[in-house]
Amino acid sequence: MSAWDISPGGVRDVLNRTHAAATPFEGQMTSLNSALEGSATESSSEIVGQALQGFVESIRTDLEFVFTRTGACIQAAAQATNAYVEGDLEMAANAQRSAAAAPDPSATMPGPGRGAVPR
Repeated sequence: MSAWDISPGGVRDVLNRTHAAATPFEGQMTSLNSALEGSATESSSEIVGQALQGFVESIRTDLEFVFTRTGACIQAAAQATNAYVEGDLEMAANAQRSAAAAPDPSATMPGPGRGAVPR
């Protein structure tokens, strides 16, 4: 018996909410890039421009990681939940096949009228 007790509907709800929260990330990154470019231009300072460029370079890997990890986690959770559901369906089908293949016990029951089907 499995120790897992997963609610596929609950998982689906959490994944949908997580996806909804993550969807604006791309637009927010576009806004951040525009703001940084605008700040560098408006400052009219090479030093400020270089500092902003250095800042962007220092956070780029972390930001890419967040995007990649978020997408990968959503996908993996969905795949794991689907596998869980498919496993449940497979176990149910196996149980039904086993029940259908079980011998008829009336033929081996003790007592008078052995093999008779009770009414």
